[in-house]
Amino acid sequence: MPQLSVCYITPTYWKDLERFLILRRSLALFSPDIPHLVYVDTEDLSLFRKHCRDDPARSRLELVATADILPREFERERRYWRDWRGWVTERIGWRLGLYRRFGGWKLQQLIKLEALAALPYDVGVFLDSDLFLCGPVGPDAFVTPDGAVRLLETPARSYADFGFEVGRQIIIGGWLGAPAENYCYIHQAPRFLKRTGERLLAHLAAQRGPNWRRRLFHEFLSEYNLLGWTVRALENYEGYVREPGGADDWTYNVFDPPDLEPQLAACRRERGARRFFLIQSNMQIPASTYRDTVLALLDELAAGRGALADAVPTQ
Repeated sequence: MPQLSVCYITPTYWKDLERFLILRRSLALFSPDIPHLVYVDTEDLSLFRKHCRDDPARSRLELVATADILPREFERERRYWRDWRGWVTERIGWRLGLYRRFGGWKLQQLIKLEALAALPYDVGVFLDSDLFLCGPVGPDAFVTPDGAVRLLETPARSYADFGFEVGRQIIIGGWLGAPAENYCYIHQAPRFLKRTGERLLAHLAAQRGPNWRRRLFHEFLSEYNLLGWTVRALENYEGYVREPGGADDWTYNVFDPPDLEPQLAACRRERGARRFFLIQSNMQIPASTYRDTVLALLDELAAGRGALADAVPTQ
């Protein structure tokens, strides 16, 4: 069976530039051969090109303007909210008790769905800017030798997990009285077949008509849960195999500031065995406060010096 082609997908913008450069450094060290498609706000494209000019893995990096992936009306609206007119509108709306639904988080969800369905590769692996690699990663991390995608799926546990599943059921046109099947697909790094992205977009268009994209901005949704549901309900897991384990086996996760130092220490002790490290961007910790520490750790791991003298074997 021919090996599936794999690429990375990252939507980003100027505020995430410093985090993105850490991600790029980790890819150059640990996964230089997998193509990386990066979708950047159109007006930020020159900034990212400038900073990526000397990227060691530049030949595998493709920077794409949002104007080249978003439908025209969404790109136009995105630009409006990024300039002074949008800022004034938002300030006035806040004083009147109004708010906009066209937020950056939702916009990135739409970009990911559009990008996956339009891929020139078989499999898309999503890497957000606040994630970086800490160990060698090749296509076999995402695809089995017999050509199945390694799906990250766990039972729903948190209020957010169940909330995302309710939003997913609403937007796909499902009956809320149906027996619930609740799962979570928000694990690092999510990976799906291009075929799955195409199937989901076709289903949403059939259920919601041409304005289905607008509905994304009105529901509490996870793009990964939408894709996971497509794998489960529409494709019956065809072309996928569920990866054993859970989030703590796949990623070093930092969701609160006190977690940062212990997770960095665990990563060093285990020689980056989990391969992915997430420092949640919404903690509002500037990347500049941990950049040098992280870059030094990555260099250590890449040079094979990741274990401390008193390292504890990975269980």
